[in-house]
Amino acid sequence: MKKIFLAGTILMSAVGFAEARDLVVAQSSDIRSNVPGVNRDGNTDSVIFHIVEGLVGYAENGEVKPLVAKSFEVSPDGLTYTFKLRDDVKFHNGNAVTADDVVWNWNRYMAADTKWTCAGDFDGSKTIKVSAVTAVDPTTVTMTIEKPSAVFLGLMARPECGYTGIIAKESVGADGAFVAPIGTGPFKWAEWKKGEYVRLEKNEAYVSPANDGKPDGMVGSKRPLVDGIKFMVIPDASTVKTGLLSGALDTAEVSADLISEFKDSETMQLIVKRNNGKNLLYFQTRDKVLSNVAVRRAMAEALDLDQLVAAVSNGTGETNASMVSADSIFYSDAQKTKFPMDLEKAKKDLADAGYNGEPITIIANKRGNVPSFPAAVVAQAMMQQVGLNVQIEVLDYATQVDRRRSGNYQVISQSVAPRLDPALMYSFYVGNKDKNASLMWDNPKAIELMKSAYVEADQAKRQAIFDEFHKLMLEEVPGIFMYDMVDIWGATKKLHGEPVWQSNTRLWEVTLDD
Repeated sequence: MKKIFLAGTILMSAVGFAEARDLVVAQSSDIRSNVPGVNRDGNTDSVIFHIVEGLVGYAENGEVKPLVAKSFEVSPDGLTYTFKLRDDVKFHNGNAVTADDVVWNWNRYMAADTKWTCAGDFDGSKTIKVSAVTAVDPTTVTMTIEKPSAVFLGLMARPECGYTGIIAKESVGADGAFVAPIGTGPFKWAEWKKGEYVRLEKNEAYVSPANDGKPDGMVGSKRPLVDGIKFMVIPDASTVKTGLLSGALDTAEVSADLISEFKDSETMQLIVKRNNGKNLLYFQTRDKVLSNVAVRRAMAEALDLDQLVAAVSNGTGETNASMVSADSIFYSDAQKTKFPMDLEKAKKDLADAGYNGEPITIIANKRGNVPSFPAAVVAQAMMQQVGLNVQIEVLDYATQVDRRRSGNYQVISQSVAPRLDPALMYSFYVGNKDKNASLMWDNPKAIELMKSAYVEADQAKRQAIFDEFHKLMLEEVPGIFMYDMVDIWGATKKLHGEPVWQSNTRLWEVTLDD
């Protein structure tokens, strides 16, 4: 009874703000903080996304384009980036953004006491060291790095970094404590009632970056078309469903099993959008059984990927056996190559490998918004057809993550969040397993290709690197990539626009009928 009462209270509160023409959206948990890029998670990133903007941002196809900057140039040696700031960008307090603000923000991010999640990406402890950030004049900033990098700009645009958002100095109090983010985005910070909701207000003075009138990732048309946004904290999926059907919620992520119900609704619509995340079977290539590439190849040959993807995605997904997203500018004909199902070849590979029925366990979780468990079930059935002794172990998600990080597994059915540059996606899987047990693949050639992709800036040369990487992956089979992740959202039919992008709530260029 207590749970029902609480849910009803939350939904009644949502309705109250809906009358004021706020757009009401559900989130599964409260934000962790309101400090960009600090103590964050996915829900936190989605809120901050509407408030702050960085010098650059991602377009739909993964290209990095100017945002607070109107342009950027890279020196011939690849070490100095010169950013020209737009003259129409103002903070929410009305002050114009200057080069000094950019420098102040960078110094604050890199200060140890800020605890910025991405400091390690730029202090030299990983691949990039920013050696200088300089205000050349009020509208020009230069950033110098020690070695050329193809991913420098992309790293700054990441959600995990708080988009390296430029905030006003007044966001921090005189005592040095963070007060609230005063950004440049289409919505302004308004109120946070912890455990219940976060509310943002429309930025009436907002000016979009140059665009063709359409939303485009982080950098297209970004008009705030509702009076405000109320992010409701509703962890219970059944309460979210009730809120959507009753009209108390305008939009929210829903599980795939609600597709048929929402598809036929007179008042609700389904919004299905692919993102750059990955659904895959992640192999432990040092396992006694799976260290044999012939066994891994047989597992891939046993799968009818098109049938598997259709089944586990409720028809919303499309097969993609590449680490590169189908929406990426780097998704070439070479990336479309996949293992064809060949049951007889799989049986021969197992015989050649000396496989004798040794058990192979797939670890899965039963979170409703990912296909971990259903993918494991379908893969198990298909693999058993060729004589593979496949079992399934169901774990809670936190334990599954711990097992992957420790390297204690044979196969994991998992989903990995979006990373828009392929090199950044590779880094989640490839590297020295002795130093990082969570990595999937430590093939020296794969590591070399990944490192090259981090440095090479020429698009055609990067394409060749990614194509060679994919060919090598199909030969070595360190895992089986099934399909790009799909965001499935329910929304009232009064809502127009797309409220999600790359698993982030994105509520600019979204309207509500009266």
